[in-house]
Amino acid sequence: LIELFCENLDIKKNSVISYKALLLRYVRYLKRHNISYAKRSDIINYREQMWEEGLKANTIQKQIVVIRNFYQWLKVNQRQLEFEEIYQFNIAEQIKGAKIDRNYKKEPLNKEQAIKLIEVAKQNRTDITGYRNYAIILLMIITGIRSIEVVRAMKADISKLFEYSILYVHGKGKDGADTFVKLSQEVTDALNDYLNRRKDNSRYLFVTHGETSSCQQLSSNTLRRAITVLMKKAGIYNAKHTPHSLRHTTAYLNLQAGGTLESTQQLLRHKNIETTLIYAHNINRINDDSEFRINNYLFDEEEEESK
Repeated sequence: LIELFCENLDIKKNSVISYKALLLRYVRYLKRHNISYAKRSDIINYREQMWEEGLKANTIQKQIVVIRNFYQWLKVNQRQLEFEEIYQFNIAEQIKGAKIDRNYKKEPLNKEQAIKLIEVAKQNRTDITGYRNYAIILLMIITGIRSIEVVRAMKADISKLFEYSILYVHGKGKDGADTFVKLSQEVTDALNDYLNRRKDNSRYLFVTHGETSSCQQLSSNTLRRAITVLMKKAGIYNAKHTPHSLRHTTAYLNLQAGGTLESTQQLLRHKNIETTLIYAHNINRINDDSEFRINNYLFDEEEEESK
């Protein structure tokens, strides 16, 4: 049933793989508990066990959403595909997943940390891989493009629009490069320094050099490893500062430099400004010194009374 369900999903290939993995995890739970036909209570117990295992709220939410979709598909197709009668009901309907805190768990780099990372990447330009990584760091911090968008980028995606150098971006969930970011002179120079050292005929903007097989499309894992190494050398890598923090850093720096919410929304290509508001909320919260104000009010007053 899972195989058939996945075959009929009209979503991206990687999403199909993710759906299948989540459903197989659920099936393993049923098998461990000798459950042939799950009841609603079994799904609820499965959710509670995931909490006990310490799985993240995002993971639990995704798991329950997939299970709900699976049983809904079985219900809709039960007669036509002649599934067993037990599947004429969606036993997972309205089962709650997990409440997701929309605040980002990854923290942005501040200005000093961003400069430090850029400097370390610049100092590591001892070979073509170093030139590639420096160009990537600058590109990601200044334009906010995602890791997946970096590895998808083609040489042909670099273009000119009026007097501006631009890079067309193959965004998340998109079928092609249909939006663009502007390239500053520093980013353009870094890209040219890297591309001028390339001797291959690959159409990709960034490729492997000496990693497994040379001149192949850069993988997301290779990209993340390269950024992680540079972040560790810069002394800024931790659980809250990871390669994905660079996109948050772009939003933070733009807002701190006086950019508006609307300009940040356009820069990061958010469909909904509520997504951009999360960044603004985090910045406003960190800039708000209410706790220290209360602390000083309490203890300064106490000191005055003791005098």
